[in-house]
Amino acid sequence: MIEYETTDSSFFRENKIYCENIESKFKTLNIDCSGYCNCFGYELITKFERNDMSFDLKFIKYQTTQNGVTIAVDAHEYAGIELTIRGLNPEYKLTVGKSSLLRYFCSKEIKEKTPKPYFIKLRDSQNYNYIDNLVKVLVENHISKIRLKNGKFMTTINVSTNDPIKLIKDVEYIIKNVP
Repeated sequence: MIEYETTDSSFFRENKIYCENIESKFKTLNIDCSGYCNCFGYELITKFERNDMSFDLKFIKYQTTQNGVTIAVDAHEYAGIELTIRGLNPEYKLTVGKSSLLRYFCSKEIKEKTPKPYFIKLRDSQNYNYIDNLVKVLVENHISKIRLKNGKFMTTINVSTNDPIKLIKDVEYIIKNVP
């Protein structure tokens, strides 16, 4: 259950609408959400089993402010998603991120297929069909980082999403097809 700290604020209304949207998408799959929502942000957490995998999702939005001594400093806002999946084949290995330095060490083919500054490290870097589909998922879902190792998949997305079910299906595709 999501706890709402109700205030008469446009920020709260916007956050509440987002949280209710996410919660309703998961309810269609009989999955519950917990967390909080207020005018400064939200944190929604959901855990569930699907296709022999254990999912932990966290939707986060928060706002921080800095005190300015002589000049007022604006607030900083962050919204994102953290996704962890367990119960995977421990042989699978995949690392994706944004780094110009690590991109330098990628093959020419991977550099041609991925937008800057992404890098991709995987065992079979010659599977170009998989790489094309991986890049499509990265770009469509604004994924910043992926690490798949020792049967555990972790990803960070530095924007909010309005369709978490699509995100889950896209990530499942990535995992099931790792070369």
